[in-house]
Amino acid sequence: MNELRMYVEHLFEGKVLTPENIELKEEIYGNLVARYEDLIASGLDESEAIAQTKESMTSIDDVLEDGVAATGQEHLGFTGEAEQDQENAGSTAGAESEQDVEPVEKTALVPGVPVPPAEDPADEPARVDDKAKGTGRKALLLGALAAFLVIALIMAVLGATGIVDVNEPEVEIDSSALHVSDGKGGGVGATPEDGVVIKDGDDSIVVDANGGVSYDGEPADDLLLSVVNSPSGDVKPYVDTDLSDAAKVEALVRALPMHEYACDIDTTKGVDTLGLAYRELPETVEGDSVDAALAYNVTALFCALPTVNEIQVTTAERDEPQDETYLVFKRDDVQQRFGVRLDGEMVNEAGWKQIKRDNLYKSRFIDRMVDAAEKARR
Repeated sequence: MNELRMYVEHLFEGKVLTPENIELKEEIYGNLVARYEDLIASGLDESEAIAQTKESMTSIDDVLEDGVAATGQEHLGFTGEAEQDQENAGSTAGAESEQDVEPVEKTALVPGVPVPPAEDPADEPARVDDKAKGTGRKALLLGALAAFLVIALIMAVLGATGIVDVNEPEVEIDSSALHVSDGKGGGVGATPEDGVVIKDGDDSIVVDANGGVSYDGEPADDLLLSVVNSPSGDVKPYVDTDLSDAAKVEALVRALPMHEYACDIDTTKGVDTLGLAYRELPETVEGDSVDAALAYNVTALFCALPTVNEIQVTTAERDEPQDETYLVFKRDDVQQRFGVRLDGEMVNEAGWKQIKRDNLYKSRFIDRMVDAAEKARR
């Protein structure tokens, strides 16, 4: 549940994310999801189930003060009133289904404030039974210890045979000094503050222990590196640009990745519609990198151009100029995917970290955003 995930992130705002707190956060999230599903199964509608689930966990301060990641609901801040609500849910569900349910008023977007993103069934986490999770903790720890001992034994054997140099120091990632390699023996100046994140998973942007950037397991090309290293400062001078200022809009497009292929920048399609094309794309540019650049550029344009609600993009390769791809990105859809209002308030270091690290770099985010915008070929 994306809404519950964001609620848990809100609970941990300002907290130091030690390994123990990260584990606690995931445990709390899993318990809230399980609680939500129980309430749904008892007959509550989604909005009421979400509300009761949130009410059951209003603070994590007591848990953090205890210094332990307890698994029982009574140790995770669930209120007694919420427990009683869950017990009564089954008996009242039938009566409530016969009554009219008032529609939930849509919450207005506030700059920089999370909004419920569009739910994707593929993102729904597997439910973990709370009781089994609690009783299995000891077994998991013992299993992890056993696995460690097995790995240590294997490494010892490999070291004895000369296959592995056991004297080589273990690589640790220093997040304060992480440097992105350009693949040519040098760096390109990106740090975690620019949005770089270490993230496993298919179709995600990954930075390895040596600073190398990859996408879906393939080394990054120059275009993808330009997306990773594009700072908010490139967009800042163009915040609050009006669509009628064609020269400034074009200057903004030229400040973004893939600018050398940008053309047909059209500010006359309507009062809230921007059109542009990226043509002559060389065969050497990876399709994944093009998608990443499109997703990033559209996001930056929505942040800087407050009156634009739709961006129409055409792409074409140099070898097949007639084989065009047509995409339509709508502000409402893109904002729902990011979970925040895209405006000038996001054009800063913190906002760019949220846009990149928490969204663009995650598994399948770019694919879904681009696939949703792609229309029939012209």
